[in-house]
Amino acid sequence: MEVLGADGPTHVGPFRVLAVLGRGGMGRVLLARGLDGRLAAVKQVHAELARDEGFRARFRREVEASGKVSGAYTAPVIDADPEAETPWLASRFVAGPALSRVLDVGGPLPEPAVRRLAAGLAHALADVHGAGLIHRDLKPSNVLLAEDGVRVIDFGIVRAVGDQTRITHTGMLIGSPAFMSPEQALGQELTPASDVFSLGATLFAACTGRVPFGGGGAMAKVLLDVVRAEPDLDEVPAGLRGIVERCLAKDPAARPAPWELLDLLGRIEPAGAAWPEPVPRLIAEQRAEVDRLVSVAPPAPDPGPPVEPPPAPRRRWNPYLVAAAVAVVVAAATGLTATGRHFVWLAYTSTVPESVPTPGGTPLSQVADKYRPQRQTCEQLASGMTVPAAFGKLTGQGLAEHNGGWAGTDNVCVWRTGGGDEVFVSWNVFVTRPGGKTGAERAKSEYENGYRRGETRRDGSLGFAEEGLWQQKGRGDGENCVLTARDVNQTVFVSVSGVNYPPGRCEALTRKFGKNAMEAVPR
Repeated sequence: MEVLGADGPTHVGPFRVLAVLGRGGMGRVLLARGLDGRLAAVKQVHAELARDEGFRARFRREVEASGKVSGAYTAPVIDADPEAETPWLASRFVAGPALSRVLDVGGPLPEPAVRRLAAGLAHALADVHGAGLIHRDLKPSNVLLAEDGVRVIDFGIVRAVGDQTRITHTGMLIGSPAFMSPEQALGQELTPASDVFSLGATLFAACTGRVPFGGGGAMAKVLLDVVRAEPDLDEVPAGLRGIVERCLAKDPAARPAPWELLDLLGRIEPAGAAWPEPVPRLIAEQRAEVDRLVSVAPPAPDPGPPVEPPPAPRRRWNPYLVAAAVAVVVAAATGLTATGRHFVWLAYTSTVPESVPTPGGTPLSQVADKYRPQRQTCEQLASGMTVPAAFGKLTGQGLAEHNGGWAGTDNVCVWRTGGGDEVFVSWNVFVTRPGGKTGAERAKSEYENGYRRGETRRDGSLGFAEEGLWQQKGRGDGENCVLTARDVNQTVFVSVSGVNYPPGRCEALTRKFGKNAMEAVPR
């Protein structure tokens, strides 16, 4: 825990803030006390994200989803305000360290504790899936070990089963690569079985103290291993090996459902303490620190007599927002079809700031497919590409090879030099679905998922594609140039890393690989 700084908030909604429990890329979690004296963990997003309406939509989804899930294996939500200037969500504070913390401090758990962990996670997923949701980010840092069992937390990227709507322009892979399922790594439609794969990866980590895929390497290697490689289960206790192996099956249909997993685990014998050391010690230390913070927290100030607020300044309406709002209202009032509502949304996003441009004068719903999906391995795709001599022979393998040589319409290849430079390229061809969206519409949706406000530069002059997105800065994984390009119904993702291709010198190589990749797919 961190003591709250002088510039930190004293209150969030009705909660008095005591300390900072943790920080992340989207915000921080605060320890706070409610009006009834009970403790809460208050998740508060960063101010700059609060200004992003796409992120607010995602946060509203988290609030809604968290409220749907109830049970003994999740932390219940007690209050929230997604419309606040800085949105927040409060859940009941659970005393207990994250599994990731336990593994860092004490190493792998013994088999009986892992069995108890597995049963708790299976119960939690049964509650989540029973509410019609998919967690999508189950991992050790989102699992708390409380005195009375497991708690699954953080529903920030949860999604309804069957709902593939893109909510944010994050440009980030949604989920945690080392614990995501192969279908999640490939960007395919997810089912509850995806969470079961993540459960298996979490159990592997609990048994071994390490991640099952990638060995902590670059994201490209982790994703390749998630989809292609089989984990080494030798360190997993024999009594759990078959269960972990089934959970980590590449085929979602081969994974057990949560209730099947409970049958496989059998009866969990009661124990004097739910968890071995260092868990009891970490819980005791946490409680002692919480008691200290509560005892020194100043009482809430007397609000005094009510003060008449000054009159609010007259709002000056943005004419662009007015026009967009009218369009949406008209769409709702006239009962437009899904396609009609889609056009209204396109009109909205082309009117307000941070618009989503669409090259060409023809609506994407009327654009025919240009590229054809074809069963190709990485070697077949690479045979039509001109690769700089320094990169030599293709060393990466296609993600397609894990399933009889074919995994769908997307392909991934990796080239490496002897000096450690690396080029990661992925293709994805989208086809028009009868009665559904065109391939161009689907490709556009996937492409826009790579947009990050303030960090992404649009490029309409690539020449080999209709539009491109350049990541202004590296992605934090040593990737110096990152480009996502779309041409009609195909998207190509290219990342270049290595000391010989720093920012400012990697753009030409990135363009070259992007062009070759786009042209390698048959039309």
